[in-house]
Amino acid sequence: MLSVENYVIMPNHVHLILSIREDETGEGGRPMAVPTIATVINQLKGYVTKKIGHSIWQHRFYDHIIRGKHDFEKLSLYIDDNPGKWLEDELYSAR
Repeated sequence: MLSVENYVIMPNHVHLILSIREDETGEGGRPMAVPTIATVINQLKGYVTKKIGHSIWQHRFYDHIIRGKHDFEKLSLYIDDNPGKWLEDELYSAR
């Protein structure tokens, strides 16, 4: 099962906290394969590219495995605070 725990869409990048959990069974009672982060990100990029008619994505992405409640809370706060710090962001472009 895939769920988005937190996210923010910035002018030129996206931050996501994804939770991927193994389902016990899928349709028909068969075990479901757990998607990888790369699969999920590639599908998201493909969906958005198809919707807008051209790619806006960089080739790579950065990931981090959250290891515990403290790590989750720290990254959630970073995501929540990110829009307020946009003008200071290294990816900010005034163009």
